[in-house]
Amino acid sequence: MDANLNRRDLMKLVVAAAWTSTLQLPAAEPGAPLFFTKDEFAMLDTMTDLIIPTDDHSPGAHEAGVAAYIDKSVAEEFRAEEKDSWRKGLASIGRLSQTMFDQPFLDVGKEKQIELMKKICNNEENPQTEPEKFFTQLKQTTAFTYYTTSVGIHQETNYKGNVILEQFVGYMANEAKNGMPAWSPDK
Repeated sequence: MDANLNRRDLMKLVVAAAWTSTLQLPAAEPGAPLFFTKDEFAMLDTMTDLIIPTDDHSPGAHEAGVAAYIDKSVAEEFRAEEKDSWRKGLASIGRLSQTMFDQPFLDVGKEKQIELMKKICNNEENPQTEPEKFFTQLKQTTAFTYYTTSVGIHQETNYKGNVILEQFVGYMANEAKNGMPAWSPDK
C-alpha cells in the first residue's frame, strides 16, 4: 500500500470512519421496553392487568404479555401523534393519581388504582377528559391484544381450533356495550 495519501483518499477515510462510528448504536438492555420508559411500561403493565386480571379460569394481561406487545407496536409506529397519544395518556393518569392520592400511580395500592380506573371508565361512551379518552384507547388495545394471544385464544375463550361443535354456547351480548363488555374490577 502506498504510504502517500492524496486529499481525496484521506477524505474518503475520514468520512467512512465518521459514518461507521455514528451507526454504532448501544445495545438495548435485555427485557427493557422498546418505546416506553421503565416507569411508563410498569404503569402500562399494571393498568392492562387491572383491565384483564388473572382469575381462576385463565391468566391475565400481564401473563399474556399485553404491555410488551403494546410497547413493541408503539415503538414501530411511524406516526408521531400515535406515539404521543400513549405518552400523553400515561402522563394524564399520573397527574390524576397525584391529584386524587398525592402519589404516583405505581405507588398507590391496588384498591386506589382500581378507584382511579373506575373514575376514568365512568364516562366511557362519551369521554371528555384526557384520562377518560386514554382509558378508551387502552381498554380497546388491551382487549384486542389479549384476545389475539395464545392465552386469550386458548385459555380464556377455550378455542378448540377447526373442529365441529355439537352445540354453540354463544355470547351474552346483553352484557356488552358497543360490542365490548363493560369494565369492572370484579370481572
